[in-house]
Amino acid sequence: MPVLYRKYRPQTFFEVVGQAHIIRTLKNQVGSHSVAHAYLFTGGRGVGKTSVARILAKAVNCEKRLISKATKDSTIVKTMADKKGSTIKDIAVSDACGVCSVCKQIEAGTFIDLVEIDAASNTGVDNIRDLIEHVKFTPAIGTYKVFIIDEVHMLSKGAFNALLKTLEEPPAHVIFILATTEIQKVPPTIISRTQRFDFKSLPVEDLINHMKAVLDLEKIEASQGVLELVAAAAQGSARDCLSLLDKVLGLGSNPDLSDARQLLGVTDIALSEELFAYIAEQNAAAIPGFFERLSERGTDMSVLNKDFLEYLRSALVLKAAGQIPAFSHRHVERVTEIVSTLSLGDILLIARLFLKSYKDLSGAISSDIPLLLAALESCNRKNVQLGAVVAPAHHSPVAHFGSNEVPKALLSEAAVPAWGFTQVFEPSPVLPTVLLEQEAPTRVIDLTVLTSEIQPHWPAIIHAVKIANGPVGNVLKNATFEGVADGRAWVGVDFLFHKQNLENQKSMKIICDIMEQISGKRLGFGAKIVKRETKVQESAEALGDALKIFGGEVVE
Repeated sequence: MPVLYRKYRPQTFFEVVGQAHIIRTLKNQVGSHSVAHAYLFTGGRGVGKTSVARILAKAVNCEKRLISKATKDSTIVKTMADKKGSTIKDIAVSDACGVCSVCKQIEAGTFIDLVEIDAASNTGVDNIRDLIEHVKFTPAIGTYKVFIIDEVHMLSKGAFNALLKTLEEPPAHVIFILATTEIQKVPPTIISRTQRFDFKSLPVEDLINHMKAVLDLEKIEASQGVLELVAAAAQGSARDCLSLLDKVLGLGSNPDLSDARQLLGVTDIALSEELFAYIAEQNAAAIPGFFERLSERGTDMSVLNKDFLEYLRSALVLKAAGQIPAFSHRHVERVTEIVSTLSLGDILLIARLFLKSYKDLSGAISSDIPLLLAALESCNRKNVQLGAVVAPAHHSPVAHFGSNEVPKALLSEAAVPAWGFTQVFEPSPVLPTVLLEQEAPTRVIDLTVLTSEIQPHWPAIIHAVKIANGPVGNVLKNATFEGVADGRAWVGVDFLFHKQNLENQKSMKIICDIMEQISGKRLGFGAKIVKRETKVQESAEALGDALKIFGGEVVE
């Protein structure tokens, strides 16, 4: 079976999906013989820019249209119409007929009066000068010589300057059509000399209807759920939509929805919808069970996180600008209902929490932990602050890590942003905080944590650190846990280079992040050399790892 997006590429204005405002304007111009000398088509990928450019080239040169243009004598026109078995209205068309020799040649890419240039491969001044030389010659077959310059934003500054004069005053027999996905890179002087048309991303419903029409022609079945899944994954692109549909149909006729999700690497929008509803309702009790079910089903948490962020982006735009997301009708209704219960600040906070969880996934012990934390913090959003510590009403002690003493200082909201996006405080009482000197101004920790809250988790913390960084984990394994003091978890080591190894910035970040993920407590970390009454035998494994890190060697 031929590739669908090629087989069903639109060949007439009538076949173009969406872009009704642009198609109506162009048809009116063609029908009234008032075609502009230069057009600029801009929009995302796969929304029809190049296809419409070719159709316009067909329409202005179509032989069937030329019949109505050849004479104003209605008697002659009527005679020609009778001979062709058509009506005058049929002949005086503003669309390409698709059957004449000109239309067929343009479809085959052999029409000599249509010149297509890929600006990504022809960026220089010499390429544009060669094009300008062609402009001088009159059309060999058609009425107009049409030049389509795709990805025009890729032209160099010199190439744009070379094109400028010709674009402003081309010969009457020439039409320029420029296409770009990045309009901001096109010089204003070029834009001002063209008629600009902005192609919009296609709604999900339009893409679904388009796929249904294609499947009917191919005599293939696919469920509504699969079509919705493909349409959402296409992100408004008709070409991507058919390309993804082609991929899914590789599973066979009427493919299974779960198989299609796995193949496309996406999750069901209903999952994002369910999670968003729990968060909006602050239903924290339902969150653990939600992620447990997903884990049992083998859901890829990184894919879920990415898809949920896309869902939140749509919710954010809906709340801020009233822009309807590219969802199917029933999902639009549901997200609108949920968004109405949240403030713009709530959605911003939720989005930032899940953006942080996406960044944390790579270093997490379990892939669902960052999402679980983000979801629970989102439910507790009234007590969550972003980007800064809630400034206490009274002076708070600040301990600078690495000093022999703990100096006192005032802690201000402006001076001490949180490490990452979030810092959670109970509204009462106000918790004292501590700032690590080596990580300032990024890490804010809790001075109220007790040793008993960390001690039970210590073996799991060591195991997780070893997974994240073997050498650091081995050194930590051979250290002794001394307890929690001044907002830091302390360990005892035998040698200075063990202390230096554990206290470098990279090691501390690994250890502190893992302590937080496992225990739920934000702590600093410290190591001190412990003098033991009886000599403890050195660990060959820890010593070897330390020497490996520092590049040293054992000497007698």
